[in-house]
Amino acid sequence: MNPKVSVCIPTYNTARYLAEAIDSVLAQEFTDFELVICDNASTDDTPEVCRRYTDPRIRYVRFSELTNQAGNFNRCLDEAKGEFITLLHADDYFLPGFLADRVSRLDDQPDVGFVFGAVQVVDSEGEAISLKSQWKEDRFFPLGELFKLLLSSCLICPPSLMVRRSCTLKTAPFRVDLTWGHDWEWTLRLAENSAACYVARPLAAYREHDASGTAAILNAATNGRQERLILRETMARSSINNDSIGGLRRSAFHSLSRRHMYFADQALLAGRRSITLKNLWYAALADPFMLTRPTFWALLVGSTGSTKLYGRYRSLRKAAGLPGANS
Repeated sequence: MNPKVSVCIPTYNTARYLAEAIDSVLAQEFTDFELVICDNASTDDTPEVCRRYTDPRIRYVRFSELTNQAGNFNRCLDEAKGEFITLLHADDYFLPGFLADRVSRLDDQPDVGFVFGAVQVVDSEGEAISLKSQWKEDRFFPLGELFKLLLSSCLICPPSLMVRRSCTLKTAPFRVDLTWGHDWEWTLRLAENSAACYVARPLAAYREHDASGTAAILNAATNGRQERLILRETMARSSINNDSIGGLRRSAFHSLSRRHMYFADQALLAGRRSITLKNLWYAALADPFMLTRPTFWALLVGSTGSTKLYGRYRSLRKAAGLPGANS
C-alpha cells in the first residue's frame, strides 16, 4: 500500500546539511510517509550520509547523470508514490508538527490543492535570522485568487509547501529550460488551477547561505531575463478576463522592477558594481517608469565608483523616513 505522504529531498553536493533534513523528517509525529532522496550525481559525501540510515521508509535514489535543479525536482515527482507530496531542499528542514499539520488540512479541505505557510529563516549554522511570513493569520484562497498575488511575488517558500499528487499531475513538470524561477513558474501554474490555504505558524526552516544555488544566481544577476520571460508567458497563457489582465500586468512588472532595484542596492553595498548595473538594466526593462526615480540615478552614479556618495544618499533617505531602494 502506498504511503500517505511522499517527502522528497532533491540533493546535489549538500552533504553538510543533508542529515539535518533527514532527521527532521524522521522526527515527525506523523509517520505514514516515504522519504525519497534523489541524489543528482553528487560528488561529495552524500552517499555515505544516506547509508547511515536504515529506516525502511527511506528510499535513496542516486542518478549518475547530472541535471539541473528543475530536472531533479521532476525526478522527485516521478519517484513519489504518496497521495500528498512535499519537496524538501536538502539544506532546509521541517520543524515539529509539519507533516501532521499539512496532512490534516488537506484531508479536511478536499477542495484545497496545496498548503503553504510561514517559515523560519536560518543561517548556515541553523541560527534563526528572521521570520518569513506573508500574513499574520491563516488564510484560504479560492481558485485564482492566489495566482494573481503570485504574479507580483513568489510568496511560496519551498519547504512550507505540501501539494496533492493529483494536482502535480495536472500542473505538469517543472520547466528544465529555466535555471531561475522554475519553482515560481511551477507554483503559478499550480495556483492557476487549484485553491490553496496558508498557515501562519512557521513549521519549516529555510536556510540562507552563500553556497546555495539561489545566492549564486543573484550574485551573478542572471535571473532578470528569465523572470521577464515567465511573466510574459504566464500573462499570455492566463485565463483571467481581459478587463483585469492589463492592471495585473502593470502591477507584476512594476513589482519585478522593484525587486531588481533592491538587488542593485544590495550589490552596490557589497561592492559589485557590474552586478548593480545589470540589475538597473533589468529594472528599467521591467518598468521604464523607474527611470524617473531618484534612487535609480543614485545607484547608477554609485555604480561608476561613487559608492560613498550613494551611501550618503541612502542615509539621508533613511533619516527622512523614506522607503528603500525598491520604492
